[in-house]
Amino acid sequence: MFINNWYAACVSSELTQAPLKVRMLGCDLVLFRDQAGVAHCLSDVCCHRGASLAAGKRRADLLICPQHGWEFEGSGRCVRVPAGIKDPAAPPRKARVPSYPVEERYGLVFAFLGDLDEAHRPGLRNILPEYDDPEGWHVGILSRKKDVNYVRLAENYNDPCHVHYVHEFAKWLPKGVTIETLEQTDTYVKAFHAAWDAKGAISPDRGLMMEFDVVGMVSRNTNKQPGYPVTVVVATVTPLDEDNSQIFMLLLQPKPGADGKGGLSAADHQMLLTMTRDQVMDEDYAVLKGTRPRQAASPAEELLVETDVTVAQARKMTRDYAEKFGEVDAQALAALRDTHVRVLPCPGHRSEPGQWVHKVVPLKVSAEHLVRVA
Repeated sequence: MFINNWYAACVSSELTQAPLKVRMLGCDLVLFRDQAGVAHCLSDVCCHRGASLAAGKRRADLLICPQHGWEFEGSGRCVRVPAGIKDPAAPPRKARVPSYPVEERYGLVFAFLGDLDEAHRPGLRNILPEYDDPEGWHVGILSRKKDVNYVRLAENYNDPCHVHYVHEFAKWLPKGVTIETLEQTDTYVKAFHAAWDAKGAISPDRGLMMEFDVVGMVSRNTNKQPGYPVTVVVATVTPLDEDNSQIFMLLLQPKPGADGKGGLSAADHQMLLTMTRDQVMDEDYAVLKGTRPRQAASPAEELLVETDVTVAQARKMTRDYAEKFGEVDAQALAALRDTHVRVLPCPGHRSEPGQWVHKVVPLKVSAEHLVRVA
């Protein structure tokens, strides 16, 4: 599980007045909105006695700890201790919890879990501009948790050939695919997976345009089939821990034009959402839950072929990103869980070292951008 990345934490519409507890990268976090509706993400563990801040309440722009009423602002600083010190408005310097940058994109709340400052922080790609056109597109969001490693899930969303064997809706399609990589950087790949017809011929209007970005762990598949409106599927995967993941999936299809022609009806789009929720996602899970090893395999332990090129590219990107920006040592963290509190590094750990009650999680890699002090 690598740090210094954006991860989807929840659906925007689910973050309302009450604090929301989420788990990411093996740690508990709390999300809440201030009076202006701006979302904030903090470590869920109070620096005073370890209570869950998500069990507290939001009052104005503050999050109130349920155990002793300590009041925290969105920056993570405690601004008032109602009892226990001489001046309630002057908390100790270490009265603070880590705060993580937040952005909202495509109806999801993303949190940046790492210590990079804004100048060095990678930005989320605008991989779904259609979301900002509600007049032209039907949009649906699905949310599922699965006991599958997050990199395994990301690879699945960039594997064009599994659909013919795993998913009932695609078993009638010709099995061949020709892949052309159109764009590739250290963190992003875009490739057209051209589907063969019954005679083995390919066409630019038949196949999947697959995109994967390590930043945000987001995949986009744009499905083109003759005589059928374009279907866009975007999936983000967030590691809850090494073996469990949160999936957010957006499905978009065009609405009919002003003349009533083209596109699909709301009922047809809902049918796709229902089928994906009740069948397609479970078909993937039925295979992935038994795939070994549970985490992404070493290239030497799999026999990859031509149609695995995008999977191989996505795997290398995630591995390189982890080595560059740091990776949580999940086994070491698990050994500490019952006796110590460990938190994910935040930008404040780098800018204000030594001013924290809780130490950061153990990390596997000593890299250029890792937090240097607890």
